[in-house]
Amino acid sequence: MKIIGLIGEPAAGKSTVFRKLLASFGEGTVRKEGLVVYTEYPDDKVIVAGIYDEQVFSGTDRLSKGCGPKYREWLTTKCADPAYSDWTFYWEGERFSNSKFFDFFRDECSDVTIYYLMADSKTLNERNANRSNQNPSWRKGMATRMFNLREGYEVEIVEQGFTL
Repeated sequence: MKIIGLIGEPAAGKSTVFRKLLASFGEGTVRKEGLVVYTEYPDDKVIVAGIYDEQVFSGTDRLSKGCGPKYREWLTTKCADPAYSDWTFYWEGERFSNSKFFDFFRDECSDVTIYYLMADSKTLNERNANRSNQNPSWRKGMATRMFNLREGYEVEIVEQGFTL
């Protein structure tokens, strides 16, 4: 199974990139296996972590903060299953953006691409103004975390306007 991830600072536009990607797929079905929640697009042979709908925070932001170990277990099973060898698993955001996942991707998965979405400070400031529940110190901490992942692991840096 091919794995494609997208990270970046809060409000960089990750969910926007994903919404455009999802619009290119056929009919999707939300599946729940305990803490593992994903949308499956069987006609496109695609699985997308999380639930994308009209809520401001969707995608992986809707997943449990403790979902990491279950997703790694689930991905290990899916990647080993020949029926999924030509499928693609997409994810974005904070739930998968940590050293445990990045070590897992590096050590246990053979076909992984992680993109880092850059956004200019004006765009970040404008988008963050609409996010009252994300305080500045949390955003700064997340920006530092994303920067550290970008510097410590192999990622491809992309800019606004990027499409998957």
